[in-house]
Amino acid sequence: MKITIWSDFVCPFCYIGQANLDNALKTFEHKDEVEIEYKSFQLMPDAEYTPGETYAETFSKMKGMPAAQAEGMFSQVTETAEKAGVVINYDTAKLTNTLDAHRVFQYAKEQGKGTEFFKALYQAHFTNGEVLNDEDTLARLSESVGLDGAAVRDIVKSEQYKQDVNVDISQASSLGIQGVPFFLVNDKYSISGAQPVELFQEALGKIYAEEQETE
Repeated sequence: MKITIWSDFVCPFCYIGQANLDNALKTFEHKDEVEIEYKSFQLMPDAEYTPGETYAETFSKMKGMPAAQAEGMFSQVTETAEKAGVVINYDTAKLTNTLDAHRVFQYAKEQGKGTEFFKALYQAHFTNGEVLNDEDTLARLSESVGLDGAAVRDIVKSEQYKQDVNVDISQASSLGIQGVPFFLVNDKYSISGAQPVELFQEALGKIYAEEQETE
């Protein structure tokens, strides 16, 4: 069974969805037969980090809503994250552009470290308040999952892997994907959004049974 996931590092529901999928897989009898592949998606391609600005201030300017409304939304997201077992701290998180991070991710995937890289950047962004388009930060986080920091610095300084990112995003568009997370199982069963653990458990069981019947 292959699960392809379109996601962005600054998408809270992607972080929550990954946690719920991981928890569902713990009880899945055939979890050793599951392969997970991430694909790039930019939820806010125009985002830019402004030092000294809060997450709510940056987000509200981008979305054209009052900061108080954004803070109310964030409070609900934080509660949902806690139930999934992940920590989202909007007081320290830095909203920024993720293109460079996605370019480095493509390199990480090439090196067999795509999933580890994605999970490391989720935590770096939402829990630890890291700036994900900073060269030093990307190099350090990459090294933490076993990648070559010098190679990562070269990637950030260049346009490398940009086409690979665009291919992932174009593929999402061709499939009609307008939001993330989006999970595609065996290229034909789709699950959209940060679904609860129980839904993932049920879906995995049904899909596995159906696939066995068609073999």
